[in-house]
Amino acid sequence: MRLHTNYRFTYTAIAFCAIAMFLFAGVAVAKEFWESKTFDKWTQKECQKMLTDSPWVKELNLTGMNYEGADSASATDSQAPYIKYTVQIRSAAPVRQAVVRQARIAKKYDSLSADQKQAFDKDMDAFLTGASPEYVMVYVSIDTNNQDHKRDLIRHWETRTTDLLKNGIYLSTPKGKKVQLAQFIPGSGGSLEFQFIFPRVVDGEEILKPSDKSLQLEFEYPILGCIRGTDRGCLGDGRAFIDFKTDKMKIDNAVIY
Repeated sequence: MRLHTNYRFTYTAIAFCAIAMFLFAGVAVAKEFWESKTFDKWTQKECQKMLTDSPWVKELNLTGMNYEGADSASATDSQAPYIKYTVQIRSAAPVRQAVVRQARIAKKYDSLSADQKQAFDKDMDAFLTGASPEYVMVYVSIDTNNQDHKRDLIRHWETRTTDLLKNGIYLSTPKGKKVQLAQFIPGSGGSLEFQFIFPRVVDGEEILKPSDKSLQLEFEYPILGCIRGTDRGCLGDGRAFIDFKTDKMKIDNAVIY
């Protein structure tokens, strides 16, 4: 009887382990939504995740420090003043697809007439396929709860030019050289958004090698009212280093950027 009980326990343990391994394997091979379905099936929540919390998007959060001169009086809420830079690799197809899908949802695309859909698709298709294979496009948007900082940020970034920025903004890889900014495209109409454009190929070679584990954006940002990141002091420019992990940016084993 004791032997029979041991066998029964052994078989139960084996069955439990087999089930656990099956479930673990299922979790291990689970694909992200951008791999498992076409973008025209993405939900609003999935689009938002792609544009704010995906491998192609990073944030730089700067918070107000309690230094003399820090002013929270013109904040739009009770929080300490902050500035948030959201950085997207917008030349990556999944990011562009999320922008288009989000616009379709907002427009209630499925309820449009055939003519309306055609007109809408004409504009969206141009954006969807408009990324040049020769360049890496980095889109940056800024959010702040301080009206004075918003005004200063708009003035700062709208008056920047490629010549002013090209010696301080780079893309780089762990083993590669720094890739200099090719073009800066400022926002317009008081918008807190702009684009950095970089060459994808330098000296006949693609900047990102198969063995590279990350792609880093380095750029300067203005320090306003003692709002800063890791920099010390309250004057001049801060410096940001934004890392994108390439192993997370793969689709069908190819890094998409």
